[in-house]
Amino acid sequence: MRFAVVPIFVRGRMLDRRALPNVMPVVGELRVEYLLDPTRHRYLMFASIRVEGIGKPGELLPDLHGAQLIGMSPLAFSLAGFERVDGVEYAQSWIVSAPTPRGAR
Repeated sequence: MRFAVVPIFVRGRMLDRRALPNVMPVVGELRVEYLLDPTRHRYLMFASIRVEGIGKPGELLPDLHGAQLIGMSPLAFSLAGFERVDGVEYAQSWIVSAPTPRGAR
């Protein structure tokens, strides 16, 4: 199912709340799966966003490892976990909502 995903952190540092409405969401197919994490040698819940026609999964937005649902409202929900960037793990949370029509904000 297609969703708009906005990451709340950049390399483990929270974005300013005033900046969040200006962050361009990544719109694509959201997948949440229980998969083997080869680094930790155990199964974790993974969330990923796949954008049709643009590179490989995880290229625009790193996968969310150990994903957990942390909040839900009628218009959006939040997932939290960690992402790996250049071999370093950072805390990450996503705000997930329905994509808006093109040109609408």
